[in-house]
Amino acid sequence: MKVSIITPSYNQGDFIGRTMQSVLEQVSPEFAIEYIIVDAVSKDTTDQVVKEWLPTLTAAGVQCRYISEPDHGQADAINKGWRLATGEIITYLNSDDYYQPQSLAAVVKCFQTQPALQWAYGGWNLVNRGGAVYTTIQPQSYSKAKLLYSNNVGQPSCFFRRELLAECGLLREQLHLAMDYDLWLRFAERYSAGIIQGVIGNMRYYSDAKSAALTRQQLAEMYKISSHYTRPFSWRRLTQLFSYGAGLTVLILHIDIARRIEYFSRQQATR
Repeated sequence: MKVSIITPSYNQGDFIGRTMQSVLEQVSPEFAIEYIIVDAVSKDTTDQVVKEWLPTLTAAGVQCRYISEPDHGQADAINKGWRLATGEIITYLNSDDYYQPQSLAAVVKCFQTQPALQWAYGGWNLVNRGGAVYTTIQPQSYSKAKLLYSNNVGQPSCFFRRELLAECGLLREQLHLAMDYDLWLRFAERYSAGIIQGVIGNMRYYSDAKSAALTRQQLAEMYKISSHYTRPFSWRRLTQLFSYGAGLTVLILHIDIARRIEYFSRQQATR
């Protein structure tokens, strides 16, 4: 079995080395890894860091490809990589996120032992800029009903079969903040997700990360996407509205996750 990982990147020279190292830490004789980096011609040290890591990954047996050219945003970059991917199992890993060591073995085992399974996700750590773990989320079961009002799928821990992507379509490139959530909902319309045991990835969260800096817009985009799957004046639509309102309230009160992690980071720095 082969796992194809796409990393979209733009000006993430401070982090992408750790991302690539975490891919290297997945190498196993039990499965193959295809790794495609799609960079939007970064202006920082990204190109240098990528070129430093590529020979090591290649020597370890990882099938690497590096593309550096202008794009139309994150979704466009990921789609470029997915069109080139040849693995049976597909995913993407942002250039500031990273895997737990040897975590892909659990992913491969999950799909190999469940041939009918189309997509699955596991646990993930929410970490700060320096990689300190703020909290760990370990899903116990899949619920389509909950997914309709909450993006409770950790993107670095989600994997799917290439055939499912062909069936549901690529990321919608007009979306810039919740394109993964849109894809999960399209998957959920067709198949239930499996749960992969253990923590698979680490999602880095900090104040100038896109999702943290544009939280209000992300909440609105998520609500707009999810409302397509519910009827007006239904209890599911009311649940979505409540979730959207709760997110805005937390943001207004300055107790959103970005600020909580920043406070956590300051505490870490004084220890």
